[in-house]
Amino acid sequence: MFLFEPRYRPLPPPLVGARLMLRPPLLADFDSWAELRRASRAFLQPWEPLWGAEALSRRTYRARVSRMAHEWNSDQGYAFHLIASGAGGVAAPRGAVLGGINLNNVRRLSAQSASLGYWMGEAHAGQGLMREALALLLPHAFAGFENDPAEVFHGGESRQGGLGLHRIDAACIPENRRSRALLARMGFLEIGLAPAYLKIGGQWRDHVCHQLLAEDFVAGADIPGRPVFEVG
Repeated sequence: MFLFEPRYRPLPPPLVGARLMLRPPLLADFDSWAELRRASRAFLQPWEPLWGAEALSRRTYRARVSRMAHEWNSDQGYAFHLIASGAGGVAAPRGAVLGGINLNNVRRLSAQSASLGYWMGEAHAGQGLMREALALLLPHAFAGFENDPAEVFHGGESRQGGLGLHRIDAACIPENRRSRALLARMGFLEIGLAPAYLKIGGQWRDHVCHQLLAEDFVAGADIPGRPVFEVG
């Protein structure tokens, strides 16, 4: 059992959709997270770094959550679990972990950027849930981007209550057509190919690089099939 939950400061406003909510990972999520990852191992491994022998252990999960809380509190990264809201349409009980989504390697000052990563449990893939998660996360990530970088509070919360990012990068293996289609639908642009970009499955793999700028995100609300957002 875990005795104490991590403290995430500052907390975002409620990020709640029709079928799921986003919140920082908790130690109490371990059983749901581990069960989902175990059942999805064959589905996820082609797109992820090699899993170690202790990848699904409590000790590894505790270290994972501790790192995520440290990164959050120091404005280095923002990790979320996709949590079933219990509103229906998802084959999981209320409070169950469905997947994860992260804003990693936050860079401030003149950059105001971060890298996007995500994963979905196999049982919940192909149902539009990650698109729903991005529809919740992106407005929060970009809110306040109009501010001067010096006006973004240390700790990652801008005066508009968002993260104040100007650019979000994402990269995926060329064969991952589902992920590339999702990014395109959310307004990301493919900007090039990075050779041997990340070590996936024990091999250095090329990745297609994508970007989404805050001003393009706002101006692109009329992209066909894309949800309409309000930012700021």
